[in-house]
Amino acid sequence: MTWQAAPAILLRLVIGAGLLIAPNPLWAMLFYLTLLPLTAARLYRDGHWPTDIGSLAGIALIVWFTLTTVWDTSGGGHVLWLWNGLCTLVFFTATLESDRERLITTICCCALLNAMIAIAVFALGHGDPSRMAGWAETRHPILGASIIGVAIVLAMGRILGGGDKRLPAAMIVAGLVFIALTGSRGPMLAIIITLAVLLAALRPLALIVPVIALGVLAWSSTGQAIIARALERGWSNRLEIWQISLAKIAQHPVFGSGPATLLDRPGEDFPHNLFLSTWLYSGIVGLALLLALLVLAARAAFRNPDRATRWTLLALLLHVVLSGLTDLSQVTKGPGPMWYIVWLPIALALSRHKTLTRHKRIPW
Repeated sequence: MTWQAAPAILLRLVIGAGLLIAPNPLWAMLFYLTLLPLTAARLYRDGHWPTDIGSLAGIALIVWFTLTTVWDTSGGGHVLWLWNGLCTLVFFTATLESDRERLITTICCCALLNAMIAIAVFALGHGDPSRMAGWAETRHPILGASIIGVAIVLAMGRILGGGDKRLPAAMIVAGLVFIALTGSRGPMLAIIITLAVLLAALRPLALIVPVIALGVLAWSSTGQAIIARALERGWSNRLEIWQISLAKIAQHPVFGSGPATLLDRPGEDFPHNLFLSTWLYSGIVGLALLLALLVLAARAAFRNPDRATRWTLLALLLHVVLSGLTDLSQVTKGPGPMWYIVWLPIALALSRHKTLTRHKRIPW
C-alpha cells in the first residue's frame, strides 16, 4: 500500500465501519487513529489541497462554521467544535480524492448489511415495537433513514448505469423496507421524490411500475392505515420549531450565534432544518456558503460526461436538500450521520473521478 493510496483505502474502511460498528466511540476511534493522522500528514507533506472552486467552497464553509466558535457565547464546547471542524475537513478532503467506484461499492455493501442487521434485530422484538431503530450510525430512525436513502440512490444509479444489478437491487429492497419500518416521513418522502426524478431522467417508462404500486398501496387498507397514522403525527412541532428558530436567528443574522447555540424549547433545541440551522449557527455568511457549495456541486455533477453518473450525482444532491428540509443540524461534526447524509454526496459530486463503472464488474 503506497503513501498516496493509503488514505483512500482507509476512507473506505472508515465509511464501511461506521455502518457496521457499534457503539459510535469505537468507530470514531478508528477514524481518529487511522484516517485523521494519515490524511493530515499527507496534506502537510505533499501540500496537495483541492484547488477547484467547489471544493474550496466546501473547505470555506467548514472553516467559517468552525470560526463561529470564537463569538459563541452559549458557554463551553469551544475545543469540541474546533475538533469537529478539523475532523470534518479531513473527511471531506479525503473523500474528494477517493476512488468513487470503490467507495460506492463499499457504501452499498455495508448499508445492505446494516439494513439487514437492523431489520433482524427489530424482527426479534428488540427496541420500540412501533418504530424501528437502525444499527450503528443508522440507529436514529430519522437520520438512519436518510443515510440509507443515500445508499439507495447510489444503488439505483449503479443499476441504471449498466453495472451489476444483484447487489444494488438487494440494497434498494432492504433499504426501502428499512425506511418504511423506521416510520420516518421526511426521509420517506425524500427518497420517493429523489428516485422519481432519477427514473424520470434516465428511464421514464420505468416510472409506471412504482406509480401503479404506490397507487394500489394507497387504496389498500394497509396503505390507508399507514397514511392515517402519518397524518395523526401532524407536523411533529416543526412549524413551531422553525418559528422559534427564525426569532433566534434575528438576534445574530449576519455572523450567527455559534454551533453550541440552543433553541429556547425544551426537548427540541435545534432547528430541525439544515438551512435554518446553518443560518442560526453561522449566520447569512454560512448559509450563503452552503448554498454556493450545493450549486457548485450540482454544476460539477451536471458537467459529468457520463449521463447515468450525472443524474445519479444530481439525485444525491437533491436528496441532501430534501433530507435537510425536515431535519439535520450543525454541518461540522465529528464522525456521525452528517458525514453520510451531507458531506459524502457533495464530495462524490465534486470528486475528480468522472464516471461510474459501466458494463463491467465493480472493482474492489
